[in-house]
Amino acid sequence: MNGRLRVLRCIADPRFGGPHRLSFAIAERLQAEGIETVFLFGPRTKEPGPPCPFEHFHLRHLLFLRRRRPLLNLLAFLFWLPWNLLRIRKIVRSGRIDVVDVDGALNLVPAVAARLCRVPVLWCYNDHLPGPVQFVLLPLVARLATRIVVQGECLRHTRTASHPLLQQKAAVLHTGTDTTVFDPDRYGPEAGRRVREHWHIAPACPLIGTIGNVNPFKGHEDFLRAAARIKKRADDARFIIVGRRLTTAPGYWERLQQLTVELGLKDDVIYTGFCDDIPSMLAALDVFVLASICESCPNVVLEAMAMKVPVVATDVGAVSELVADGRTGTIVPPHDPDAMATAVLDHLARTPEQVVAMTSAARQRVQAEFSIDRIAYQQHTLYTALGRARKK
Repeated sequence: MNGRLRVLRCIADPRFGGPHRLSFAIAERLQAEGIETVFLFGPRTKEPGPPCPFEHFHLRHLLFLRRRRPLLNLLAFLFWLPWNLLRIRKIVRSGRIDVVDVDGALNLVPAVAARLCRVPVLWCYNDHLPGPVQFVLLPLVARLATRIVVQGECLRHTRTASHPLLQQKAAVLHTGTDTTVFDPDRYGPEAGRRVREHWHIAPACPLIGTIGNVNPFKGHEDFLRAAARIKKRADDARFIIVGRRLTTAPGYWERLQQLTVELGLKDDVIYTGFCDDIPSMLAALDVFVLASICESCPNVVLEAMAMKVPVVATDVGAVSELVADGRTGTIVPPHDPDAMATAVLDHLARTPEQVVAMTSAARQRVQAEFSIDRIAYQQHTLYTALGRARKK
C-alpha cells in the first residue's frame, strides 16, 4: 500500500485515563511504522491530565446515552447530531482518513459519519450495555462496523454469540502495557518511599491499593469492606484509593465517604484523587486490588503485574485471561469482600522469596503476551488490512 495510512481514533470520554494513555503509546509506535493517528474526543474538560501529543479534535454531545440527566442529554445529542456528523465527515475527508477506529458501542456518530464517507470502521465493543440498549444498538453496530474488536476470548462469546453478523466480524485484541514505563527497575524502592512519605504512611505498614476512577463499576464499596476485614488481622495495614472523583456520580462518592466512617476506616483509607504517576503509586504498594464488578480488559492489572506488585483481582471481563490464578496473582469472585480480604492476607503472609517468584512470573507473562509492542503490531495488522480493502 502506497503512502502513509491515516487513522481517526475516536474516544468519546475526554477525561484522561487508561484508554487514552494506552492509545497515545500505541499511536507513537504506529507512527514509526507508517501509520498516522488523529484523535477525536468528547468536549474539553477541566479534568487534570496530560495534553494529547497528536493532532486532535473535540466535539460536544457525541453520546446519546449517559447516566446523568439522560433525557436532557438525549435532547442535546439530537440537537447537535447534524453538526457533529458534518464536522466528522469534514475531518475524515480533509484529513484523508483511511480507517475510523471507534471506542465503545455507544460512540455511534463517528461510525455513521465514516460509513457516509465510505471509510471502513474498526469498532471496539467494550461497553456494558443494558439489555434494551443491546437489543436496539448491537444490530446497528454489526451493520456499520467493518471489523469489531473485543478485548478477550470470553468477551467474544458473551457479547457476540446472539448476533451472528457481530460474531462473524469480531476479532480479539487484548489490552497491553508499556513495560519500559511500568518497570520496577526504573521505579524502585525510592519511588515507593516518596509516595509513602507524601501520604504519611510508615515504611513498615502494609499498603493495599486500588486504582481507577471512582465509579460504582470499580467496586470500591467491596474494597472498603475487605479493608475492614484485613484490619482485624493486620492492624497496621493502610489502604489507598487512587482515582478521580467523577462529577457524573456525586452520590457514589458521598456513599463511599459514609461507608469509610461506618467501617471505622477514616484514619486508614486515603483517597488521592487523580494521579498521573501510576508507576510510582504502584511501587509503593504491597498488594494491588482490582475490586471491579464489571470490566472488559482492565489495563491497570497488567500495569501492576509489570511493576511486580502482587495482584488480587475479581473474576470479571477478561481478567482470567490476564492473570494465571495462583501463579501470577489471585482471582476472586466479584462482590465477595471475604474472599478479597483472605487473598490479600495470603499475599502479605508470603515469604519474600515467594513474592519474588510470583511477581517475576507475572512480569514475564506481561512481557511475553501483553506488551504494548505486541498489541501495536496486532493493531497495525488490523488497520493495514482495512486500509488495503478500501483501496482495492
